[in-house]
Amino acid sequence: MANVAIFVPHNGCPNKCSFCDQRHITGCVFQPDKEYVEETLKKALDSLKEKSKEAEIAFFGGSFTAIDREYMLLLLESTKPFIDNFKGIRISTRPDAIDEEILSILKEYKVTSVELGAQSMNDGVLRANNRGHSAEDVKAASSLIKDFGFSLGLQMMTGLYKSSDEADTQTAEEFIRLKP
Repeated sequence: MANVAIFVPHNGCPNKCSFCDQRHITGCVFQPDKEYVEETLKKALDSLKEKSKEAEIAFFGGSFTAIDREYMLLLLESTKPFIDNFKGIRISTRPDAIDEEILSILKEYKVTSVELGAQSMNDGVLRANNRGHSAEDVKAASSLIKDFGFSLGLQMMTGLYKSSDEADTQTAEEFIRLKP
């Protein structure tokens, strides 16, 4: 499956994690607008042709559900003329930026997949890396996402500061229990 990626650099995240400064890493500060989203999707449809039904529109790079609500809705609204030509929309976000209200909004706009930047299920590792959420937040968000019928993805980072092979293995085992 293909993704038509629209990069929303480091928006919405209230923290500066030890491993993440996307503006510095990517050099990208451009914030996509309605015209950019529409142009990107037009090009993707031309390129993918009949395979577009297998592809998801993907908003990556920031905590999508934590960005300014008006901006998030503008981006989602920009997909409306194109969405029926795609499998759906995939977003990535933080576990502590998920609740029933936000999931209801995502459902309205035909979001199909939610990836959580969980990174670890060890609270000590999460604190040491300035994540700003807990392992319990990951569990709660994962459960809500699945209850709303979305496909769940969990992003894991091994070798984080203050982690260990044992902590990383524990994270992988807990992720498996969450059934992403």
